[in-house]
Amino acid sequence: MLQLKNLSTGIQKQGITLHHNITVDELGPGLILLIGPNGVGKSVLLKTICGLMPPMSGEVHINQINIHQTSPEIRASLSSILLATPPQLEHLSVYDMVMSGRQRFLQGWSNPTEKDVSEVLKAIKKTGVSDIQQKNFAELSDGIKQKVMLARCLAQDSQIILLDEPLAFLDYPSRTTFLKLLHQLAKTEKKCIIYSSHDLHLSLKFCDQVMALTQTEFLYFRNPSDINLKDIFPETH
Repeated sequence: MLQLKNLSTGIQKQGITLHHNITVDELGPGLILLIGPNGVGKSVLLKTICGLMPPMSGEVHINQINIHQTSPEIRASLSSILLATPPQLEHLSVYDMVMSGRQRFLQGWSNPTEKDVSEVLKAIKKTGVSDIQQKNFAELSDGIKQKVMLARCLAQDSQIILLDEPLAFLDYPSRTTFLKLLHQLAKTEKKCIIYSSHDLHLSLKFCDQVMALTQTEFLYFRNPSDINLKDIFPETH
């Protein structure tokens, strides 16, 4: 599903390379945790994987397609991303926010098809926000906003879902609920879901695999139980 081939990430406009030669043979369906200290480049890696940022070198392949050498429409069919801060949109209902995930299927200003409506309603149901679909998105709590944005990603119907710090503004019970939902969706929908988080001890209870960024290297663990956080991040433990 997802392959990283000698991928070097960074900020191309400034000529800054953050990590060199990241290689993962193939990531299939599952919940994958991305960990690392602040400022190490987790957001840059996620944005590079989905095509929002260009790589310094190397390639990202999803279903054998180079994500950086294809059209925006095809990219949208392959990956979706939930950024760290939900959009501040006034007067947009939960339903309309989720429907915006179907943008790649809509031609210009055409009305949604029956399939669009069906996919949106299914995504809303799977994430447990059916009872608030007519509410104003801007008035929701942070935890519910994250569920709505996850529904939007599901409605987009991409193979890979990337989430940048989705737990950041959630209290502990909401974090647990959200991680259970991610784990369930990765399994039942056969999606590859990659998310970054600083709540390592809680996240390690739910994830299937782990990617770790330090200041100098990239590490990949197929089995989360193989991780020794003290060895990887001695300065924080």
